Amino acid sequence: MRSEMRILKGVAVMMASMLTGWFGSAGSAQVRSPAVAGTWYPDDAEKLAETVDQYLLQAENPEIQGDVVGLVAPHAGFVYSGPVAAHSYKLVQGRHFDTVVLLGNAHRVGFRGAALDGAMRYRTPLGEVPVDIDFVKALASPRQNVSIDSHPHLQEHSLEAQIPFLQRTLAGRFKIVPVLFGVQPGEAYDHIVKRIGELTEGKSVLFVASTDLTHFPSYGESVRIDQATVEAIAAMEPAKIRQIERKELSAGIPGLDCVLCGDTAVFALIDLARNKGADHGVVLNRANSGDVPFGDRGRVVGYGAVAFFDRDGADPKPDEEVIETGGGRLDETQRTKLLGLARHVLETSVRTGKPPVMKTGEPVFLEPRGVFVTLKIEGNLRGCIGYILPRNSLFDAIVQNTVNASAHDPRFPPVEPDELDRIDIEVSVLTVPEPVKEYREIEAGRHGIILKKGSRQAVFLPQVASEQGWDLEETLRHLSFKAGLPADAWKSGCEFEVFEAEVFGEKELGRHGYSGG
Repeated sequence: MRSEMRILKGVAVMMASMLTGWFGSAGSAQVRSPAVAGTWYPDDAEKLAETVDQYLLQAENPEIQGDVVGLVAPHAGFVYSGPVAAHSYKLVQGRHFDTVVLLGNAHRVGFRGAALDGAMRYRTPLGEVPVDIDFVKALASPRQNVSIDSHPHLQEHSLEAQIPFLQRTLAGRFKIVPVLFGVQPGEAYDHIVKRIGELTEGKSVLFVASTDLTHFPSYGESVRIDQATVEAIAAMEPAKIRQIERKELSAGIPGLDCVLCGDTAVFALIDLARNKGADHGVVLNRANSGDVPFGDRGRVVGYGAVAFFDRDGADPKPDEEVIETGGGRLDETQRTKLLGLARHVLETSVRTGKPPVMKTGEPVFLEPRGVFVTLKIEGNLRGCIGYILPRNSLFDAIVQNTVNASAHDPRFPPVEPDELDRIDIEVSVLTVPEPVKEYREIEAGRHGIILKKGSRQAVFLPQVASEQGWDLEETLRHLSFKAGLPADAWKSGCEFEVFEAEVFGEKELGRHGYSGG
């Protein structure tokens, strides 16, 4: 009976929406402004970044094996659900994905099928995130009731609540695909699952289902029901989730309005994750609004964080994991080969939109190394991305970071083909960082520097101080700024690590094609 009442309520809302006018793609705004900034989360950029970072800092997850394919995260006010959401997003901190598909159930507007947002960008206080509008157009199918319709998205909070976490965790640029399911998804569901699978083939993609759990039972009932629900989600068993919904909603539990407000989004995530090779899920965290100091335990909303993994996937190692490395210096021939590799990758990926498939058999190139790739035009920075600790082989690190520096440095737009002849490539191959007791042990110009204070962190390569003409104190002032700290923050309470770099570039060694190795 309750589920039937929910459908009738949704249809009523849908009819009201139709009476006020149906907004198609022609009515889409270029930029989707935030609907709940200042209420559900801070509308000040610095305060929002600090809030999200603090949740991430406090989140602790079990050691996970496998590639992250999809996440379930809640969407309530951050003071209630933010700590739970952080457990999901901490798993992808520092990772890069080309596309993030956001899945949710519409809360504000009733409609049949599914609605894709036709906006070009989503804005939060932290900046703007582009919508993959080509993906959206390719996904739309009026015959299957999948429309490009921004109207249901304008005041919808469930997808918007995920954006600040993505902005504070993902590395480089990424695009989003906002998908909202209506009260009767029908054939739209099957089309979306099938078509998204096709459109994401060969792409680095993350699926996120936005949902809260039980609505408005007592604290104890919420804990009981939510635990069963998140376990069924992690087991990838939609039928079990439906069984829990039917059983609990028909039991007459005081206050219980729903078990899973984003159920269709979660089902779609399970299907998409399974299609991408996920074979299991892990419950990362579960709580409810009664767990915060000011929460009312007589009437709560539940939240859960679940992640899906491909156990056979080669999950990129985060910066904190160190791989043993030989760390030997490279000779001029090896340096020239690596610059030729970077040049080939740069030109191929910029001109075609895809990096070349490259392999090597040269032993020194197979050693894990920390690497940065820097792009400059007439001495001015045009892109620089890398990782300090060894994640994978020197060869693969050059390939990945050349692509990232050219296309995913958030400070710059992607490199255009007409810029290629003017770009000079520089490679920095790093030693493993070591801690120093105090900043006076650091040698500006020789040492790369990692500054850490609380949840804030920033890094300079060794050559930065020399290129800018900075002494140590000036270097540390600028590094504090880079970490989002006051200029004098380096003087107390900071931790420092240092490393050295073998730096070589096309300006010294010239431009070369890749000769193999």
